Amino acid sequence: MFAISLALGSSVCYGLSNFLGPQLVRRHTLVAVLIVSQLAALAVCVLYLLAARGQALPAGDTWLALLAGAGNAIGLIAFYKAAELGPLSVVAPIGAVGAVIPVVWGLTSGDALRASQIVGLVLALGGAALAARSSPPGEHATVSYRDPRACILWAAGSAIAFGVFLTALPKAAAHGRAWALLDARLALVALMVLWAGRGLGAIKLRRASLLLTVPGLLLVLGTLLYTTAADHGDLSLVSVLGSMFPVVTVGLGIALLKEQLSRTQAFGVAAALTGIVLIAL
Repeated sequence: MFAISLALGSSVCYGLSNFLGPQLVRRHTLVAVLIVSQLAALAVCVLYLLAARGQALPAGDTWLALLAGAGNAIGLIAFYKAAELGPLSVVAPIGAVGAVIPVVWGLTSGDALRASQIVGLVLALGGAALAARSSPPGEHATVSYRDPRACILWAAGSAIAFGVFLTALPKAAAHGRAWALLDARLALVALMVLWAGRGLGAIKLRRASLLLTVPGLLLVLGTLLYTTAADHGDLSLVSVLGSMFPVVTVGLGIALLKEQLSRTQAFGVAAALTGIVLIAL
């Protein structure tokens, strides 16, 4: 039950970050939001390492942590790229499917699931995908997207990259969580900087820029909760519960932005919650 609570806590953090990030992008550049937030996250990882005083990882686990960080960076970039090309109602469900990768890895590594838990996994994944879907635009809407087909490819890429992150990081963190988080964040920031390129020069830091750190700080907290949960529970279960963030994001949109919950979304929330209960039994 402890692992389940931690994994759900990580979903809350990820969901909050996914809600706040797009709101900040409306007032700042995408490069500024990603870079500033991840630099703040890196600073927290350094402080955590100094406080934990953990030993350095073996070479194999270091490479796993770097792989996790690369997957996280590519996943974030691909996710935002997909959101630029097509509707978020398509991007978010596809991105959430990345949790299937650690589930499959966990099962092949010896994790055993009861029949009720298997049903719970299916409901949780499917429910999260349905909850992330937005209502179709009304007949008078003028929404248009640049390239919905390319959007699907980018979203699929983000799902694979996030799946690699969810699988590799717990393995590395098992032998030193503090160093694993730092190594992964270093790889993430390095790839982010390479991706941003000349866009880094356009970042202007003001007092309001402190808000840009919040999504990154939430991601670090979510990752810490996720890796701790993986230490106390099966990866195949923890990874799915840690991917319930679409439910949180949709809920915040309804409560704070007055978005309407469609029948499909309501069914998805119910299915996800039912799946969580079955997994916990």
